[in-house]
Amino acid sequence: MTVHFICRGNALRSLIAEAYLRSLGISDLEVMSSGTVANEYKTANKVNFQRTRTLLRRHGIEQFAKDHYADQLQKSQPIIGDVVVCMNRRAYDECMQLGKLPKYTLVWDITDIGEPGRIPSSVAERWKYMEDVYQEIVQDVDRLVRQLGLAGAAV
Repeated sequence: MTVHFICRGNALRSLIAEAYLRSLGISDLEVMSSGTVANEYKTANKVNFQRTRTLLRRHGIEQFAKDHYADQLQKSQPIIGDVVVCMNRRAYDECMQLGKLPKYTLVWDITDIGEPGRIPSSVAERWKYMEDVYQEIVQDVDRLVRQLGLAGAAV
C-alpha cells in the first residue's frame, strides 16, 4: 500500500506526516509526500525545511524523513497513492486543478503556518505553531493507521 501526503510547499506538514508514518515501522507500506505549489516556493521554503528537520530531530524521528523537500505534483499526471491525504481543503482544491485523485482521498484540517489562524508574530510563536502542527499530524496519522487496519503500528 502507498500513502501519499500532500500539502502546498512540501516543506512542513506533508514531510512531518511522511516521517511520522515511516517511524511507525509498518511493513509493506510505502510513504511519500509532495506539494501543490512546491516549485513556486522552493527558495523561500529552504529555511522552513531546515526548521522542519529540527522539529523532527526534537521528536526523535528525523532519520525517517526524506533528505530533500519541494517534490512538486505534476499537472495532468495521475496523483500516485492508494491513499492520498491532503493536509487541508486548500491543498485539496489545488490537487483537483493538477490531476486526478484516487478514490480513497482524505482531506484533513491542518492549517499551515502563514494561513489565517497560524500567522506567527515572533520566532517563539512560529515554533509553537510548528509543534501544534506536529501534534495534530500525529493524532491524524494514528487515526489513519487504525482506520486502515495497518499492522505493526506502535500507536
